[in-house]
Amino acid sequence: MTSTTAQDWDTAAAVVRDHADALASMGSHSELYSFAKEKNLATKLLFPKFKTELRKQLRIDYDQIRKDTLAARLVELEAAGETAPTITLFCAGDVEVDSYAVCRAEEEDPWYGTFHENDQVADQDHADESAARKAVYLAGKAREFAGLDIVHLRLSVTNHVVTRTALMRDMLKHKVWVTVDIVDDPNGNPALELCRAPGFRGWREVSLGDLIEDSDGAAQ
Repeated sequence: MTSTTAQDWDTAAAVVRDHADALASMGSHSELYSFAKEKNLATKLLFPKFKTELRKQLRIDYDQIRKDTLAARLVELEAAGETAPTITLFCAGDVEVDSYAVCRAEEEDPWYGTFHENDQVADQDHADESAARKAVYLAGKAREFAGLDIVHLRLSVTNHVVTRTALMRDMLKHKVWVTVDIVDDPNGNPALELCRAPGFRGWREVSLGDLIEDSDGAAQ
């Protein structure tokens, strides 16, 4: 163990020890993380040690608390999402040309372009998952535009690795309940062809209000 590593452990241990009562009274992982940020422990090297010291000294399992909290929020999102206004989108990624596309039926009002470096697209599965996350993001922007609490996104994809579980963080962040529909026929997903379209079209060019459907499935 290097001296720097030893110092990091000592720093994390001391912070937890000195603030044990305050930490023990915190009821959510968000509070614990905010505390870590305040004490400059929310870093790649220090935060894992902070979590370990929480477990060792106070028997606080940060990861389990976070998991339980997210699961509870997901149940709430599902309950509200089943009756929420609907958005229907298609999406696809194409690792060969490093591109993605999100659109309505018939390639209508699309968002497409090349992946950003932060998307970290390494293979086709990652490309499709990243495109799906962009679809959730777009649905969230439409929700904000319409002033809605929750929307229900019906998302059509062609890759079976794209699941609700894979999109959980994005769903909770953007308040979008997602139903994933697998389209086995490539001709049934217009986003696939758009991945090869020249140029790009940003999400700000999409008519967000038109994405929200009424109870009959028609855009408002």
